[in-house]
Amino acid sequence: MKSPRKKAQTFFDPNDGYFTRHLQDLVKAHGGKWAVIAGGHLIGVGTEEQLNKLSLLARKRYPKDIPLITPIPRREELECIL
Repeated sequence: MKSPRKKAQTFFDPNDGYFTRHLQDLVKAHGGKWAVIAGGHLIGVGTEEQLNKLSLLARKRYPKDIPLITPIPRREELECIL
């Protein structure tokens, strides 16, 4: 008798999902800057110097979430990858 197959567990991070879905728009509008995403929402975009303020805002709005803080590539950087 065969034992039932276990389904593979999948993990979805809403912050990663937001970044993936909006990457093209972020590159066009904010390439070279940084994005802070929490709770599946864009908290803000800024320079490296503004990250502390944006991450504090993310933690205030979504205290149970770990914010995604990621650089937004420039258009030419993406062309090199593809």
